[in-house]
Amino acid sequence: MINETGSRKLSENRPIQGAVIMSVFASMWGTLGVSGLVPRVSAPASICIVTLALAVAVTVVILTIRLGALPGERRVRRVAPNSFRVFGRVNIGQTVAVVVAILILGRLDLWLYVPAAVCLIVGLHFLPLARSFAQPQYWWTGGLLMTLALIAALTLAGGASAADVRVVLGFGAAAILWSTALHVARRG
Repeated sequence: MINETGSRKLSENRPIQGAVIMSVFASMWGTLGVSGLVPRVSAPASICIVTLALAVAVTVVILTIRLGALPGERRVRRVAPNSFRVFGRVNIGQTVAVVVAILILGRLDLWLYVPAAVCLIVGLHFLPLARSFAQPQYWWTGGLLMTLALIAALTLAGGASAADVRVVLGFGAAAILWSTALHVARRG
């Protein structure tokens, strides 16, 4: 549906699809956090931690889907007519930026900084999507992810262990993305 300003109403299930995709990526960040815990514990405890992380990830995805299906007032959003084209371009740019960052950091033998660089790029990718998809909470998501990435990089540079940084970065990014996914699923 096109309104007089040229923007179109987003279909009802698109925010839920986005929230589920975000939950899946949050689960990947959670896995990074778990990877920082695993070297510190015994094998049976590691299995418990991984199982718990998986259970949390599945629970959040299910909650995201269920919250999106709850009755209640949903926000009517008007998205830019070219929003899905912007989405494609932003994600292609994000992928290229991640590959370039990995290549540069690898060449400089700064592999420990790769997760922080990826988190920074992921945060940046939310900024153009906030406007295009009429999701103002993406400004916060992007800003928090970029801040977390900078804190992780500075902490590494300050001598913190890579495992500690992975715990904070992984679980921090997962919490930010899961919170956004739940918010998007509930509000639309």
